[in-house]
Amino acid sequence: MHTIRYREMLCALALALAVFGMIGSASATSANTDVSDIWWNPNESGWGMQMVNTGTFVFATIYVYGPNGSPTWYTGQLDKTAAAQTAYAGPLFATTGPYFGSGSFNPNAVAGRQVGTMTFVLTNVTNGQLTYSVDGVVVNKTVQRQPLTLDNYSGNYIGNATYTDSGCFNPAFNGTRTEALKIGITQNGQSIALVLTAQPPSAPVVCSNIGTFSQLGRMGQVFGTYSCTHGGFGTVTFFEMNNVPYMFSARYQAHSSNDGCNEVGEINGLIPR
Repeated sequence: MHTIRYREMLCALALALAVFGMIGSASATSANTDVSDIWWNPNESGWGMQMVNTGTFVFATIYVYGPNGSPTWYTGQLDKTAAAQTAYAGPLFATTGPYFGSGSFNPNAVAGRQVGTMTFVLTNVTNGQLTYSVDGVVVNKTVQRQPLTLDNYSGNYIGNATYTDSGCFNPAFNGTRTEALKIGITQNGQSIALVLTAQPPSAPVVCSNIGTFSQLGRMGQVFGTYSCTHGGFGTVTFFEMNNVPYMFSARYQAHSSNDGCNEVGEINGLIPR
């Protein structure tokens, strides 16, 4: 019974899935939301930061300008500082080396020094607070993931979703479950249509979705509605959406207008090869 209700939730999820993509199939590392991305301040276009997140470690590159206006970059080696918060801190370095046009590269000519420290705190999935210091100059910036291009989720996937329901009118619907499903996605720019087919104990349940996508760096987000063949309908938000060739992942939150359930979960899909 709850299996059928959940399908309406998943149908909504597909709505979002089909809308966004980016590099990397997992939206989170084992320790936190993945901060790997290009980050910028849209009101200060011209400088930025790139971070690579592996577990509890981040390698960061900040590309800015020196006192004379020349391009300058610094690298940070950051460790996670709090279990309950996505925050990183560590030393910041400046490096010099041989001219790129000098022929062969001599690694012995590379020299680096610590110029200060760097801290990055993820305030929500797509925004963060950056603080760094260089030779006594302290900089504080609000940054966000920088969008590059819309990814395409079109394809036929075999999927899996894990979710938790709470607040349902029928207490039997509450709880945590995992289900398998099929997802068909057709995407045209920011418009997405998805057909999700689940196999409850009785007849298959088909849910259809249409939505509009927002690109947020390497992640995407969708606010939408869903409706299913069994009459279920409601609202849903998908976030931390990612894809790589032949697969995607996302987290979602949804509310069922039929039974009052509030559902949170994550979904993964792959195209068989």
